[in-house]
Formats: sequence, C-alpha cells, structure tokens
Amino acid sequence: MTQVLGLPATPPVPSWGSLRAQRDRWRLRWSEAQPRTRTAIQLSVMFGAVLVAYGYSLLTLLQNAEMQTPLAYISLVPAISLALAVAYARPERAEPAIHDRQLDYIVGVPLIATAMAMNMLLPGKLSAMFWVWRIDLLSLPVFVAGLLAVLFGVRVLWRQKFAIGYLLLAWPWPYSTVLLRVLDASTNTTLAGLRMVLRVVPVAKPVLSGDGSLFDVIHNGRAFPISVVSACSGINGIVGFLLVGVAFVGVVRGPWIRKLAWLAMGMLFLWLVNLGRLVLIFWAGKMWGESLAINILHPVVGLVTFTIGVVIMSMVIRPMGMVIGRSGSESSGAPGVEVPERSRGRGNPAVPKVFAAVAVVAVATLALGAADFGLRSYNLVANAAGEPKLLAFRASPTAPPGWRYRISNQYDWAKPLFGDDSTWLRYIFVPSGGGGDLRSSYGVTADIIDTSDLQTFSAYGVEDCYQFHGYSLRDVAQVEIGGGITGQTLSFSGAGQQSWSVVYWIAPVKAGQGIRYERFVLYLLNAPGGAGIHVPRDVHITNLAGSLDRTGPDAVLVQNRAFLVAFAHELVVNQSLKASVDGGRLALSKADTTRPRLVGSSTLAARS
Repeated sequence: MTQVLGLPATPPVPSWGSLRAQRDRWRLRWSEAQPRTRTAIQLSVMFGAVLVAYGYSLLTLLQNAEMQTPLAYISLVPAISLALAVAYARPERAEPAIHDRQLDYIVGVPLIATAMAMNMLLPGKLSAMFWVWRIDLLSLPVFVAGLLAVLFGVRVLWRQKFAIGYLLLAWPWPYSTVLLRVLDASTNTTLAGLRMVLRVVPVAKPVLSGDGSLFDVIHNGRAFPISVVSACSGINGIVGFLLVGVAFVGVVRGPWIRKLAWLAMGMLFLWLVNLGRLVLIFWAGKMWGESLAINILHPVVGLVTFTIGVVIMSMVIRPMGMVIGRSGSESSGAPGVEVPERSRGRGNPAVPKVFAAVAVVAVATLALGAADFGLRSYNLVANAAGEPKLLAFRASPTAPPGWRYRISNQYDWAKPLFGDDSTWLRYIFVPSGGGGDLRSSYGVTADIIDTSDLQTFSAYGVEDCYQFHGYSLRDVAQVEIGGGITGQTLSFSGAGQQSWSVVYWIAPVKAGQGIRYERFVLYLLNAPGGAGIHVPRDVHITNLAGSLDRTGPDAVLVQNRAFLVAFAHELVVNQSLKASVDGGRLALSKADTTRPRLVGSSTLAARS
C-alpha cells in the first residue's frame, strides 16, 4: 500500500474498547461537573428541543398577539410559564434523595411518545379539524412534561407541575368555543354600562337606531360616529387578567377563598377600567378630533390601562391577607430544614447518565419538528387561532378554472339526520371553454351538506350510507386534498351496473363569529374506456387497500380518482382565494368615510 506524507493509506478503525473508554470518560466528566454546569446543559437541550419541535406552533402564538381578540393574550403563556418554572426551581420542602432513572424513563418516554402520536398521527385522522382544534398546542405541555422527566427526573417534573399545566392555557380552542357564548352578553353589558356613564359624563351620545353600539361624538360642532364592537367589550382585558391572575395565584400564599375572591375582583375591576378607556377615547375625540382618538389613542390606550389595572390588583394582594412568594423560597436556608445533598455541592446528580436521555430527546425532537413544519399547509384553510378562512360554499360558490356550476337539487328530508339548520345542495359542474387543466367528457356531481354539528358526519358517514342502500363499495383510499385536508376516495356500483368514482372530505367554514362544517362529495361516472380525462402530472393518489392496478382493468378508476382529487384541490384553493378577495373587499368597504369608526375592531385605523 502506498503512503502519502508518511500517513497510512487507511485510517485506523477505533475498537469497541476504546469507544467504551471514551464514553466512560465523558460520563465521569458529567458526574464531576458543577451542578450549575449540568443544569445549564440540560436546560439548553430542553429549550432547543421545544423550539425545534414546536417552532411553527409557537410562531402562531406570536401571530395571535397582533389580533384584537381575547386570543391575543395567549401569546404571553409560554413566557409566563417560564417565569413560573423559575419560581418553582427550588423545592418548597426537603425532598427524598431518590434517583430512579427507570422511573424517569417509564414516565417520560410515554409522555414524549404521546406528543409524537398526537402531532404525527392525528393530522391524517382529523384532517383540517386538527388545526381548528389546535391539537399541536394541546400536545405542547405533554411533550414538555416528558422532557422534564427524561432530562431532569420525575422529582423535578412533579415540582414543575403547575408551570407545565399553565401551558394548557395556550390552547386556543376553549377560548374560541366558550368565549363565543359569552361575548354577546359581555358586549351588551358593556354597552349598558357605557350608556349609564355617559349620562354623568356626556362626552358622547348613544345613537338610538341599530343595535345600540353606535355613539356620536361632537368635535367643533361636527359629529362623527364611533361603534363599540364585541372586541372592545372588555372581554379582552378580562381574559388577559385571568391569564396573569392564574399565574399570580400559583406564587401567592394565602387561603384559596381569598385567591378566588381576588381573581373575581380583578376581572370586575378590569371591566370597569375598560369602561374608563372607552370614555377616555370619547373625550379625546370630543376635545381633539376623530383622528387623534382613533388613530393615535385607541391602539395604545388599551395596553396602558390593562397594565395599570394589573399593577393595582397586584398591590391589593397584601391588604387582602396574602403574600407574594412561595414558602420554599425562604426554606432553603432556614434552620432545621434538610437541604438535599446535591444542592450543597456536587454530590450524586439526579441524572448521572445524560447521553441516553439526550439521544431520546433528539430523535423525538427531529420527528416532531418535521411534523410541526408540515402544519404550515393548514394556512390555506385556517388562521393561526384555528379559525376557518373558507366561506360556506352555498354562500360563496366557486369552480375550477374552465368549469361552471349550477344547483340541480336541494334535499330537505335529511334535516333530521344532520340538524334542523343543515342544508343539502347538489351542484353540477360542467366544463366550459375546454375545462382548463382539468378536462373531462362528463360533468362532475357534488353533494354539499352544511351543518353546525360535526358529529352528524360520523353518525351518517358516506360509506355507511352507500352500504345501507345496497351499493357495493371497493378500494377505499386516503388522499390529501390540500391545506391539510384529508379526504377519502372510493368506487361504488349500483343499479344498472353503473359505477362511480367518489372523493369526499369535510372542511370547517366561517359562519359569522361561529364555525360550521361542510361535507363535499364529488362523483364522476366510470365510463368504459375512460371519460376523456386529462389530469395534471403533479397529482398523486395513495391506495390504502393496495388492490388497484394502474396498468390493468382498474386504470380507469385510478385516472378518475386522480382527476377528482385534482378537482377537489382546485375547489379548496379557489374557496380560499375567494375568501381572501371577499375579505379584501370588506376591508375596502371599511374605508367609506360616511360610516362609523370601529372601536375594538381588528382594523383599528379603518372606517367601517
């Protein structure tokens, strides 16, 4: 063998014994490291894992911060949870010196596996509802709990249970469902209170017509209207204080009855502060005009008054007989209290072998990070708060390029199945002008059921419906429609030996401030020899049954299903685009200077 510059032609292969010796040296260095150094490394691994595994999900929380809704305050939850974790860093009392790594893994690994299953398996099962329900944020505290158990041990996990549980408050679904039920009541209460205050402080006059949300403000003899909408009803400040107040309750010592009384007083006080904010905006408009009141004062005064309200309520804690601070913060150096050995010096670390734990965390983090990055596709059909972007098809129908539609029938007999507020419309899509990229000699039939009860689609599924009526089904396959929507394809044969290909999916749609659900079922006749179909090349279909032969007699089925998948994708994309265009038109209509300003709207500087 030739050598270059005296070096061997092949590098030496390290032996197993040398690898074990190197591993033992690293373990010794870990065990002899200062506790502060070990903790810094463990924290770095944990924070890095959370950022990689949930980067996009955490980014959506920051996007919510820009919204003029109660959901804006949930963006503070991770930071507050971190502050709580710091407050709970030291134990309240002496803890037993138990370091059972088997127990740590028995508890931690299933928690991590649960978070992985939620983020990697449920999107395909729940389709777009995964994002509407924001299951990714629901899994965040589960993953963090698993990290703590594996990296720090079960004792630390139990000590930090309040901080981990607080992360559940970042889950937006409860706010979206519960708050919608109380939002109208909060708005009406605020409007009633505001009218009472204006009798004493006449800086604006209620407009008697309409829903009572309009007020006239007179500046220099000229009146301009201001509308107080639901976002300005005080519910934002109440939710924000509830989030901050729950964190205070975790670090305040005192009877629970006083803590709950303090929370109730704080929510009432923040509602009164919001009334003062509205009166201040009216007064500013009366003194200096509409532009200063709406464009300058309104965007910032809410945050200022909220901060003042929280500071005042924090000052009330001690007069109510409570103390800020945990008892453990004073016990670490108190006489007669045993301090754990590892807190006095190096001792035996709770995690003597960290490398296996880091390996488990790294594998789970990479898998979760890839799944979390894929959640970006949901942006087509829902916003960061999980609120649908798509409009109801019956309210804003659309068609793929080169196609036109018409309503052929409406079925009211199904209302007992899908709800009294449900609608079932049948549309016929026919090619026009060549059919664009999607061409077919036959039209496409669409049955679209709209309802407010999602569970009815599970009770009366498409497959069950056909089987109940004696149709034969074959080759059920799962497909990706787009925007995170998962659909199903199948074929059925009925009377007259006719065979049809079907693609169906369920999508959430906007309905005012609420959510409705639509089930789309597309049909295409399986004509012998094909139906003159042209499908774009980038359409792929996954057959779960594995029984369709692309080159055999099933080639027509494969082609028809691929066509329907592409057709469905175009419908979803066009629905999203049309919703964006309609939203843009709505924003433009708010520029009408003859209409009132909105107080509390998401478009703060827009006239509506």
